Amino acid sequence: MKNFYLHIGNFKTGSTSLQSFFYLNKKFLKKNKIETIYEKNYFKNTIHNQKLYKLFNEKRFNKIKRYFSKIDKKSNVLVSSEFFSCFSYDPKKIQYIKSTILKLGYKPKVIFYYRSDNSYLYSLYIQQLTQRKSISIDTIFEFKEKVAKYHYYFNKKNKYYFMSQNYNLNNKKIVRNWKNIFKKNFIFYKFEKNEEYRIFDDFLKFIKVKKNLYIKFPNKKNISRKIKFWNLKRIFYLFYLNFMQSKIFKDDELDLQIKKVKKKP
Repeated sequence: MKNFYLHIGNFKTGSTSLQSFFYLNKKFLKKNKIETIYEKNYFKNTIHNQKLYKLFNEKRFNKIKRYFSKIDKKSNVLVSSEFFSCFSYDPKKIQYIKSTILKLGYKPKVIFYYRSDNSYLYSLYIQQLTQRKSISIDTIFEFKEKVAKYHYYFNKKNKYYFMSQNYNLNNKKIVRNWKNIFKKNFIFYKFEKNEEYRIFDDFLKFIKVKKNLYIKFPNKKNISRKIKFWNLKRIFYLFYLNFMQSKIFKDDELDLQIKKVKKKP
């Protein structure tokens, strides 16, 4: 039985860099009997299987089967989307992933990268700061409190901001839910921002491929959306946040018990 390698994120743990790495090395991976599927979507030049995530979410088995119809059955499969981590609080959906992969004739192996709650929440705020017009320095505490509690954020004027990620802030529960179902076929690593290139080595070990001189690496940058509305005020915020990070985002201050994501009011 061939392996089905499933990378499930988490968000903000170098997923885009990994997916770019897969894209750059897809021929190399194929030579090592590992097949990838490139989706034509807004994730350009990456192996990001968002469409497949949606099919699993909707439990469309026949479409999932067709999705892999062109894959060489003698090869292993590599799938990556951090959106799969959105299933982390629904054991039934996690079980559906496992049973579907087995039904397709593969042995499932799942890998998850996590980040400390402190570092994760700080990174989320920086992302919002660089992509929104109205987040200001005095809303950072409100952001911390409400995202940790409700998974969404309101500014002072009560204007709703939808955030694309499910904010997976309870690493212990995530690991426990996936581990309970996949047992020894679920592994996890801690992501360290200052050791970002280590994720490539970790992943090559996971898929049992030896690194060589022909492997290509993506540029070391955050391959994210372009920063909009940039100005001196925002630059000041970033300097301030870097200085105040340890005081603002203290792990022992955060109530990170996950509640169900509330719907937009």
